[in-house]
Amino acid sequence: MELRQLTTFQKVAELRSFSRAAEMLGYSQSAVTVQIQALEKELNTRLFDRFGKNVSITSAGRQLLKHSESISAQVTQIYKELGDGNRQNHSMHIGTLNSLCTFVLSDMLKRLYRDYPDYHIKITQDSPNALIEMMEHNELDIIYFLDSPRYDTHWKKLPQKREPIVFVCAPDSPLANRTDLPMEEILRVPLFLTEERDNYRYALNQYLAFHGYSLNPSLEVGDTEVLVNMLRSERGISFLPYFAVRDHLEKKELALFELHNFRMNMYHQIVYHKDKWVTDEMLAFIRIAQAMLE
Repeated sequence: MELRQLTTFQKVAELRSFSRAAEMLGYSQSAVTVQIQALEKELNTRLFDRFGKNVSITSAGRQLLKHSESISAQVTQIYKELGDGNRQNHSMHIGTLNSLCTFVLSDMLKRLYRDYPDYHIKITQDSPNALIEMMEHNELDIIYFLDSPRYDTHWKKLPQKREPIVFVCAPDSPLANRTDLPMEEILRVPLFLTEERDNYRYALNQYLAFHGYSLNPSLEVGDTEVLVNMLRSERGISFLPYFAVRDHLEKKELALFELHNFRMNMYHQIVYHKDKWVTDEMLAFIRIAQAMLE
């Protein structure tokens, strides 16, 4: 049994695909197949069930995966203790939302790179549901999203922080700084909103539908910076996390307004799988995130 075989086995288990594992590792697909077959022959067991292009790990494969991850961690620790920094791969794959990446995660990464300049971080942006699915398939090391509280017995989760979702407009808008507005009034002005799949936009849609209203946005875009720029130049409104507009509110470039009997909060949530081997890179990120979200 060789370390490279275990590395290949782990990648096939992670991606559930021989072809994708070969692409990631720089092998031919046949080379990956040969390595897995050699492991299966040596251990006298089947590690994966193959049905056409679908690959699923067997119970024996799951047992080997636990051992192989432990072996990989020990090998990394050996290199670390022996001081061969060139052999260490300080990498981490984080999944997050566009708005968090722009307004919050970027500051966390600046602090991380200041303390650990040799780290390599990969960022994937998607919806909370997509990020959770990728994490559960071990395609992401850790995820950071904004949503209503989510829980799962398979997760490890940092303490969550509340974030208000607010209505904003230009400071010279007739709606600026008003309170107790009826819902009908805001439906008569241009709406600049995030895409419908975004969690707080979805929650707003559900609230309106419950009260017999529907939205007809003038603009839908995933980039919150675009929405902010539109608000500053056009007489429309938007619905965004407070962190995305805080600086503009302090500079009097935007203004808040409130609806009658309406409040919405989402929560910052940083999550990783309970079976995930927690690397030094993940621990460093968790420490920084906890300090900045307190």
